[in-house]
Amino acid sequence: MQFEFAKILIEESVNVSSLVDRFSDHTRRIFARHRGRAFLEGAMAAAALVALADGDASLEEGAEVGRLMRVLDNLRDHNPDQGVESYLKYIDILRNRPAEADKVRAKVVSAAGNDREAASLLVVICNAVSEADGIVRDSEIAEIRKLSQMLGVDAATAVELIAPQSTNV
Repeated sequence: MQFEFAKILIEESVNVSSLVDRFSDHTRRIFARHRGRAFLEGAMAAAALVALADGDASLEEGAEVGRLMRVLDNLRDHNPDQGVESYLKYIDILRNRPAEADKVRAKVVSAAGNDREAASLLVVICNAVSEADGIVRDSEIAEIRKLSQMLGVDAATAVELIAPQSTNV
């Protein structure tokens, strides 16, 4: 079967190097899209964990998720409805099967991979969701700390990586 593919390429005078280049470009786009989807899933999982940390996901917290979908580059490329659906899926999981919270947290960590900036952005998203309803509860702070520890980045470092202060030199 492999030889048949090579034979077709030769018969049709297909330039193999350009095919490989096109294949590489296409696979990079596919990878970027899937990596973006993984980050979206992790971000929505993080948002749901923080929103439900106080026992109730408020309308304001849900609205903040929608706002974040529109303003953050990493999320803006996705359909906002996809993000909201994902957020609601994690809300549902956490409400109905609270024992799966560690699996949801693992999704957050997986979304960051070994990327400190991605981990930092997830921590910033958590903080934005916690502040959305105007009241930051101890349970939300505890969840953010737990996620921060799992991600290996504290809130101060996260803010510095995501929104560094400019220096006047």
